[in-house]
Amino acid sequence: MRGRGGARRQEEEEESVFISMADMTISFLFILMILLAFFASQFNVSDTVPRPLYDSLKDEKDRIQRDIDAIAEIVEANGRPVVTATREMKDELERLRKLLNTPEKANKMEVYNSAVADARKNLLTSLKSEINSRIPGVNVAVSANYDALQFAGDGLFDSGKEVPTTVGAVRMRQIAEVLDQNLGCYSLGSRRAFTENCNPAFALIDSLQVEGHTDSVGSEVLNMDLSAKRAASIYALMIEQKPDLVLYQNRDEQPVLSVAGFGKGRPIQQNETESGRDANRRIDLRFIMVVPSKETDIADIRRALSGEP
Repeated sequence: MRGRGGARRQEEEEESVFISMADMTISFLFILMILLAFFASQFNVSDTVPRPLYDSLKDEKDRIQRDIDAIAEIVEANGRPVVTATREMKDELERLRKLLNTPEKANKMEVYNSAVADARKNLLTSLKSEINSRIPGVNVAVSANYDALQFAGDGLFDSGKEVPTTVGAVRMRQIAEVLDQNLGCYSLGSRRAFTENCNPAFALIDSLQVEGHTDSVGSEVLNMDLSAKRAASIYALMIEQKPDLVLYQNRDEQPVLSVAGFGKGRPIQQNETESGRDANRRIDLRFIMVVPSKETDIADIRRALSGEP
């Protein structure tokens, strides 16, 4: 009996200890739940930073968002998103930068006219050399603007006379021969003799003026009439020597050889001395070249000189 009573008492003690431990565990969990509920009720995201700083940051965020929305509305009004508009502006900026760094294309009119001016200069320089080599004693010079051959009188005309002296006539006949051998490359008509070797600039003569000049003796009207008659007499002499000179034509199918008188208004030396006055009683041969009025004229000139339809 004693043995059975001891075993029962031991079981009761063990059961009492288990109940006490369970009560303690339940109490701990209950307390933990209360604490968690308290902390949960006190948790607020806005209080993770001080309230004034939070409000300031929130206002700044809202302002930036309004600016972004306003910009987006402006860009979107043109149907383009901000990224696309920005990329297009960058591309345009790059295009303009390249354009600034690209050498300007040469103007075709300027290039052509410059080449023609050089061609005329070379032609007159060549004619001067040929005349000096073939006709001894001729006092010929190229004008300062490289547009005319100037034959300083040197006995070409006697004072007040419209026809050349005997020596002057011989020289002008020889000059007609030189012109006849050189005009074909720079003119049209039946005597056209163009090649790119002799005229790479495609320069075309519009008029070759035989210009008469006088000294200062006599009235303005007298000298103007005298200079025109001197030019006409030289023109007639040249045509008599080389009749084909009238066959050299310009774009209007007119003879390039023409006549003009300038009286005493363009002296090349002072009229105070006899030698100066003799030099001013002279003839100039002025080469007036075709100047295109538009770019398409250049192609027309090239076709005309080349003989193309």
